[in-house]
Amino acid sequence: GKLKFVINEAHLVESPAYGGCTALCVCNDDDTSPPWRIISGGADGRVRIWKVTNSHQSMLHSMKEHRGVVNTVVCNKDGTQAVSGSADGSCIVWDTEKGLRINALFEPTIFRHVLFHPDESQYLTCGSNFKISYWDSYDGSAIRVIDGGEAEMTSLDITESGDKFVSGSGDKTVKVWSYDDGLVLGIGQGHSGAIQKVAFSPDLSTIVSVGTEGGIFIWGGLD
Repeated sequence: GKLKFVINEAHLVESPAYGGCTALCVCNDDDTSPPWRIISGGADGRVRIWKVTNSHQSMLHSMKEHRGVVNTVVCNKDGTQAVSGSADGSCIVWDTEKGLRINALFEPTIFRHVLFHPDESQYLTCGSNFKISYWDSYDGSAIRVIDGGEAEMTSLDITESGDKFVSGSGDKTVKVWSYDDGLVLGIGQGHSGAIQKVAFSPDLSTIVSVGTEGGIFIWGGLD
């Protein structure tokens, strides 16, 4: 529980109620060999890449192409690419080594979550339009769009094999899906508030979800 470091003013804070860092991910760098990299997104629309060591932290790149709040950012397995999703209806794919845009995805939605399929051939996104979308990582084209629920889709997670994924929604449900078929395999109901985050356990035996009502739910029966 000891504080290691603080990066002050990582993103602009326009007022006490608005601004600052709104998304964060850690690149899959070698845990035993610093420096490591952190990628942050902000309410200012910027995506920043940070070099972190045990003694200091420095900014490597600052990219400004989003016109809205960055709600989600994720890195691929080898740390060479990242994808950020924004309230402006765009997801941008970044070259983390050069700090340059590789591709962009557009949809009339506020993007809430984006992730890589484990084989990195596709991206999966969700947002305020109640939809879950599959995207081709080669050209950024939409492959499939499915109805996720009866309210804003807020969170996604996927198994290491890529055969199943889980979603959380403002409609208070947790759903497990078949990735290839896009069909619901199971629905969990119990939250009294919108679901903020869902995640598979490392052994894939359970799912954890958290809601705005303050509840933490652990779901089983995934076999």
